[in-house]
Parts: sequence; C-alpha cells; structure tokens
Amino acid sequence: MSNRMSVLSRRLGRYAGGFSFATVAFFAIGLYADGNTKGHVVFLFAGLFLVCLFASFFLWLAHGFAWAMIPDKPAEEKKPTEALKPADLLKPAEPLKPAEPVKPAEPVKPAEAVRPAEPVRPVEPVRPAEPVRSAEAKRPAEAMKPAEPVKPAEEKVIVSEDPPDAKYTITGKRVY
Repeated sequence: MSNRMSVLSRRLGRYAGGFSFATVAFFAIGLYADGNTKGHVVFLFAGLFLVCLFASFFLWLAHGFAWAMIPDKPAEEKKPTEALKPADLLKPAEPLKPAEPVKPAEPVKPAEAVRPAEPVRPVEPVRPAEPVRSAEAKRPAEAMKPAEPVKPAEEKVIVSEDPPDAKYTITGKRVY
C-alpha cells in the first residue's frame, strides 16, 4: 500500500505542477493578448486560465491527501527463506479420524388427538337495529321582508381630554 500511495502521490504532484505552470502561462499570454489585440482571444485565454487554475487546485489537494496516506515506516520485508518454503518440507497432513456411526432416527410419535374447539358464546345478545326515522318535514321559508332603511350614524364629537397647552415627550408620553 505504501508503494502505491507514494507512486500516486508523485504522479499527482507532477500533474499538479504541470497544470500550475499552464495556469501561469495562460495568464501571461492572456495579459499579452489583452494589451496587443482587440478581439475574443483574451476570453479564450481567460477560460483556459480558469480551467487550469481549478484543475491545479484539486490536483494539489489530491496530492496532499495521497502524500498524507504514505506510512512513516516502510513495510517490513520478509526474508527470502521465510517467504516460500518448498512443498517437501511441509508437514504431512494428519490422517482423518473415522466419523462416529450415525444412530437410527427415533420413530415419530403420533400427535395427540385434537379436541374440538368450544363454541364461541356471544358476550351480549345483539340488539336489532333501530328503524330509520323519516326526516322531519321542513317549514317553507319565510317570505323576505323588505329591508329597513339604514339610518345614518350619528356623528360623535371627539373631545380631547388634554388641555391645549399639554406637553409630550418624544415617545408620546404626557409630561405633567
């Protein structure tokens, strides 16, 4: 795993460096094109600059994560003699013990006779449903009376309780 992560980290670092170089190059070319030409060439280099900028950012980020996953200690290597032993040196397998003889199955006992279920008794006798009552006859609607003329509302004179020389604060409270 450590070898894979170190290889991945190196590759991501190379790609990130390449895209960083391309970012600086497209930025410089865009500035030069802006000063010497009048056209849409500047927008092309601005777009390429942004693409390379984002790509280099995420590549540097991935490079950092891959670098952080490399373990501090290298993997312990096995000695060549321990790694593979020839098949001749291995211990022979222990012989299998004979299995215990299988006992014959016990005869199946007949099931107990099933008793008939007790009849269910109703808890309360069921009352017959009440007959449906016919709807009461509705009274005919009263004839509409002509509306009474509306009297104009009496005007009330609002009497101010405050004397004309009353003083108030900014919040509206009266000062006595």
